[in-house]
Amino acid sequence: MVKIKKRTLSPTAINTYLACPKKFYLRYIKKLKTRPSIHLIRGQIVHKTIHEFHKNHPSIQSRDAPGQIRHELLKLFNNYWEAAGDSLNNLGISKEQLDFYHDDSEVMLLNFSHWFCKNDMPLPDLTEARILSDNLKLLGIIDAVFEKVDKVILVDYKTSKHDKITDDIVRQATLYSLLYQDRFKKVPDEVGIHFLKEPGDPKPIHINDSLLEYGKNLIRFIREKTLSEAENNYPCTCGGNCERDFIKN
Repeated sequence: MVKIKKRTLSPTAINTYLACPKKFYLRYIKKLKTRPSIHLIRGQIVHKTIHEFHKNHPSIQSRDAPGQIRHELLKLFNNYWEAAGDSLNNLGISKEQLDFYHDDSEVMLLNFSHWFCKNDMPLPDLTEARILSDNLKLLGIIDAVFEKVDKVILVDYKTSKHDKITDDIVRQATLYSLLYQDRFKKVPDEVGIHFLKEPGDPKPIHINDSLLEYGKNLIRFIREKTLSEAENNYPCTCGGNCERDFIKN
């Protein structure tokens, strides 16, 4: 078996392997380009909008008029949407579908603004926090970190149409918590999963020692399973659907 040095994993890479080892191989070893989709592009635009709102508009506070905050978010979103025009048009979907996803994304941002104002939220201490751990050989990007006097809350924004906390999401939250602990020497109290599709508060995942130990064992397990570069060590377990997610050279 051909082996390579320990690779740096990510929460997404780990979930990808568990979903289908062949998909992991195609994306992270063969490094095929992911086929663009409206869900991927829309998700990127919504995340960029919230990140820009947090990072570059510190003068905006929740005490300001809710209308101002909504206006600012939608202005940022529409600027990003317009800039992505070529990518969106190249998807080959109808104008009606594009309009649906545009309007649906605006609703998500309005839900976010309502939560932000209702809870008198401060701007996060960290936004799009990129953490690379040499100890864990793990890289992740945490959407937002709120460091309160008595607790630390990580927030992960989701643009999926369902608001259910799945096993994938719990794993992701656990790995983010390990990254935060490794960098800041403190365990987050919870990870809030903010399903933007629905109004309301983020759904909390409370972090405990059992989850953290599970995360460490999971990293070790996936690392051992992904040492090889040989394709036959990565069987397809999704019925071939993984092949459709990539553009073949």
